[in-house]
Amino acid sequence: MAIVKAEGIVIHTMKVRESSKLVTLFTREYGLLKLDARAARTSKSRLRGSLELFSVVQIVYYEKENRPIQLLSHADLLEVFPDLQHDLEKLGYASACCELIRRTQADTEPKPQLYPLLLETLRVMNMAREPRLQFWGFEMKLLGALGLAPNLKICLHCQTADPAAGRHGEEAVWQFQVARGGFACPDCAGHAGALPLSGESLRLLASFQTLPAARLQHFRISPAALAQIAAFFRAYLAHHLAEASTLTY
Repeated sequence: MAIVKAEGIVIHTMKVRESSKLVTLFTREYGLLKLDARAARTSKSRLRGSLELFSVVQIVYYEKENRPIQLLSHADLLEVFPDLQHDLEKLGYASACCELIRRTQADTEPKPQLYPLLLETLRVMNMAREPRLQFWGFEMKLLGALGLAPNLKICLHCQTADPAAGRHGEEAVWQFQVARGGFACPDCAGHAGALPLSGESLRLLASFQTLPAARLQHFRISPAALAQIAAFFRAYLAHHLAEASTLTY
């Protein structure tokens, strides 16, 4: 049996037995870890208070090969995000971020780039006025890490139109074809079942692919674009990540 140290984010907890917790941690090195925190809910436990949802912790656990749930020995609290616990809107979006990680990373090889993505998202969301933008940025970058990034640069059909260039004007309607993972420009539009998107919406979606979470909180977005972007994520996740489609907003 090996003794292992790791840093991780608490993304799920569940009460078990009379006084224990089953904790799921997301770590950079090991991906998802399921840990048995025995007696963590007792008043004298050294683990009490350090294993709340969204907490960043340094842990020591006993690893036994082929055991799905490892035994937690020690946890030091490194960072907490109080607004994520007390603001219901932020709680919902932060929980959805963690659940997306839990559902998409189960039984897969660790993806080290996702740990700093989740950590940065939670940090910025804790302070943000509009947590929905951080959530959308997280969703888009997660899709990229999973190899499911949409093509938001050029038209699927003519291969030339770039919404960032503004050639068609703000009133033009673009169409996103979910099954093909890309868009048709106004000149090539007319496809049944495609999602209508304005140039503003397409440019914002492209920004979610590249800009860090801290930059997203300064965006000012029209109500029409907000509705279109929300519809895009609902449809795109339903098609590509059916197991996680209920987590989008």
